[in-house]
Amino acid sequence: MYSREILTQIADLARKHQLLLLADEIYDKILYDDAKHISMASVAPDLLCLTFNGLSKAYRVAGYRAGWLVITGPKDHASSFIEGISLLANMRLCPNVPAQHGIQVALGGHQSIEDLVLPGGRLLEQRDVAWTKLNEIPGVSCVKPAGALYTFPRLDPEVYEIEDDEQLVLDLLLQEKILVTQGTGFNWPAPDHLRIVTLPWSRDLANAIERLGNFLASYRQ
Repeated sequence: MYSREILTQIADLARKHQLLLLADEIYDKILYDDAKHISMASVAPDLLCLTFNGLSKAYRVAGYRAGWLVITGPKDHASSFIEGISLLANMRLCPNVPAQHGIQVALGGHQSIEDLVLPGGRLLEQRDVAWTKLNEIPGVSCVKPAGALYTFPRLDPEVYEIEDDEQLVLDLLLQEKILVTQGTGFNWPAPDHLRIVTLPWSRDLANAIERLGNFLASYRQ
């Protein structure tokens, strides 16, 4: 979760260098505890901002491939840019018309995601189980996610001498049949993080993380 302070700093950089802002806000409703989503466009109304969202995460219909783009801020100097986006959307892409009809219903109806992220909700429970179990592994630490569907645990380099996190992921998959993603796959500079999806049922997450801990205890590169 980006705080208003961080978003303001990003906006200041955009002003200084005359940059276009792109904001992917697909997880804006998947928030835990007291986390609040702050839209990038609301922080920088004086800047041209493209905000992306869709049905795939908060509304759990990823297969529909339905999303939208909102353009805010001063548009006079970007008319040709916006025209190019419109041409691309109208001429080069094949719209999913049934899913587009579903967008209005989804946005205007009961927001069922709230039942999943509040106390007693499945997504919150799975976040808590994953975070707790990961921090129980010696040499592993994990910040509690404030939103979305992932954890990003750190493997202490003093405990785990990992030089190639992609190889670690492959070895884990072959030995334990557990699939995670290496941190460097998400532009993390060092091979000391993993990205774990928290969508499996709580019991499956607990089992998989316990096996991950057993694997790490004897793993060497």
